[in-house]
Amino acid sequence: MTLLTTHNPIRPLPEATAAELMKIFIDQDTDALLVGACLALLAQRVPEAHELAAFAEALSEVAVPFAGVPEGALDTCGTGGDGSSTANLSTLAALLLAHMGVPIVKHGNRAATSLCGSADLLEALGYDLARPAADLAADLRHRGFAFLFAPAYHPLLGRLREIRRRLGIPTIFNQLGPLLNPGRPPLQLLGVAREEMLAPMAGALAQRPGLQRAFVVHGKDAEGKGLDEASIEGPTTLVAVTDGRLAPPQVLVPRELGIAPPTRHALRVADRAEALAVAKGLFGGTAHADFRPAVADAVALQAALGCHLHRSLGLEGLAETYRECRTVLSQGFPLPLPAPGEAR
Repeated sequence: MTLLTTHNPIRPLPEATAAELMKIFIDQDTDALLVGACLALLAQRVPEAHELAAFAEALSEVAVPFAGVPEGALDTCGTGGDGSSTANLSTLAALLLAHMGVPIVKHGNRAATSLCGSADLLEALGYDLARPAADLAADLRHRGFAFLFAPAYHPLLGRLREIRRRLGIPTIFNQLGPLLNPGRPPLQLLGVAREEMLAPMAGALAQRPGLQRAFVVHGKDAEGKGLDEASIEGPTTLVAVTDGRLAPPQVLVPRELGIAPPTRHALRVADRAEALAVAKGLFGGTAHADFRPAVADAVALQAALGCHLHRSLGLEGLAETYRECRTVLSQGFPLPLPAPGEAR
């Protein structure tokens, strides 16, 4: 416990100290109240890139690895914590991208501080979260989609779930989740809820082993509130990461991409049941009673960014790629998921 008393968690930590602190967090003998207090203190400031990278690497060292990730594979995820209660845009975009031929290795969990996590949605769609690694690898080869359920690959983080739930605030683990994909795919689309986290998250992602290209995005809704995804309501700031280097921030404007502003709260869902209905409506295309054009617009935008990462493109031509993705959604598409109980 010396570490926790001799270093003020509000101040930036050296890399070695940050790694040691994370090991203390996941130690089963560490008092839960002490962990909660430290997480609350860390939440009072913006972490630096080297701290996030050290925290993430310490967790990755004790994670269960996932092998067989192909070239060009992508993860789409957000930090959560924006309180927007929107549909699961990054998960829906991942499913669309898999249908369009982009290998997806998605890492996610149940909701901790949000309404419906990626795992919650996929489970409601009939996906087996306990699917064996061998079957997941086969899914990736034959369907282009594998979901790595975080508790299966980061078992030591299980004790922190209840601590985070009781705190009721976004913690450092909201930022760390997107950095912990055990498959370490070479491409990543990462959304951050807080604008001040753009540079630290991009900097930490740049240090992740195996990463080739990434877009780190932060959107604004119609009222100027931050979103952990590219926005169809307001501007989106984007930082591109290529082979460990960060490009200057760029700004995407929906109208310049041909995206009409949605009606107020068009992307929101009230509960998990509505999130599931919206997802099914999206898969069914415009003919489905629950198809929401605004959700389709938002998912198409996320997917277009994913396509550009996969195709080694910058942002030029993004409007055309957006229309390509939006057309697929209008037509509907089959889920790239195995049937319940199906094995390879």
